[in-house]
Amino acid sequence: MYKEELTIIVKSIIEANTVNEHIKSAQKLSDFYNENTKFKHSESNEISIKGGVALSSSGAADCVDDYLRTVFFIKGVYKALIKLCADFPERSINVLYAGCGPYATLILPLLPLFNKERINAVLIDINNSSIKSVQNLLSIFNLEDYKMQLVEADATTYIKPEDFSIDLAISETMHYALTREPQVAITKNIMQQLSSHSLFIPEEIKIDLAFSFFDFEPYLKKAVYEGKGRKQLQPYSHNVFVDRLFTINKEHFSRENPNSIIESSFYILPENFADHPDVCLFTEVKIYEDIELKTAESYITNPYCLVSMYSIKDYSEIQLIYDFSEIPQWSYKLKE
Repeated sequence: MYKEELTIIVKSIIEANTVNEHIKSAQKLSDFYNENTKFKHSESNEISIKGGVALSSSGAADCVDDYLRTVFFIKGVYKALIKLCADFPERSINVLYAGCGPYATLILPLLPLFNKERINAVLIDINNSSIKSVQNLLSIFNLEDYKMQLVEADATTYIKPEDFSIDLAISETMHYALTREPQVAITKNIMQQLSSHSLFIPEEIKIDLAFSFFDFEPYLKKAVYEGKGRKQLQPYSHNVFVDRLFTINKEHFSRENPNSIIESSFYILPENFADHPDVCLFTEVKIYEDIELKTAESYITNPYCLVSMYSIKDYSEIQLIYDFSEIPQWSYKLKE
């Protein structure tokens, strides 16, 4: 019964076209998880690792309620799996899911749409309670006959088995402006283990610099009943785009790179900044092909204010520095 209900819900997610349809289908998935899980998710098992903070089981479970994020990532994973199944019709598709959380939200709901012989997945999470929760859900939803290997491990250092060639890697361990959580450290580790044909979701993460008035920018505070699509969002009209700071994608980490600090060029700060006093960072996530999250469509694409120009004295230029060697964070350097 649960498997059939889950199939109906995930089909509604894939077929959704409007913002309201997306939100409604994601709410159904969230309710389905909440009603059928027997685990009480811990709020105290957050873990700091080299590269970021791994959310507690409770915090990871709450991510399903970031509705557009949930729906768009599920759509992206489904689209990627369909492509891989067409490209490799004679064998299983090997999936590595790094940071699956207690719900394995981006792969578990999709399983009923594929023959059990087509999906061979390794699911990683650093929290033992999340691994146990996923195992429990596979049993409850009658999905135990799918090839799901559950591994308790740190995804920033995990090394895949030699006989496991990754077709699709998934990691959504993201905070706005790529701060706090270990998305970049995980991406760097996993991407260096991919083959030329492998797909990675999200496909690209773009970070832009702009001068803006942060308080007037759209900002998603609460996903419940507040999710809006890009057509409904009204960016601050005096926002001044400065530059794309970097793009995280397969090419970015295509070869071994020990550096965990990304430094921008120096940018001239405006003399008159009354209409745009804040140095802000904007995130866009290309999940797969045409499936994207734009500014403020999700918590992970909320704008981030680094510094107000009112608080800077005797300046002329600014350089931005992103450091993900420990807890990912942004800083800046000024040139007089």
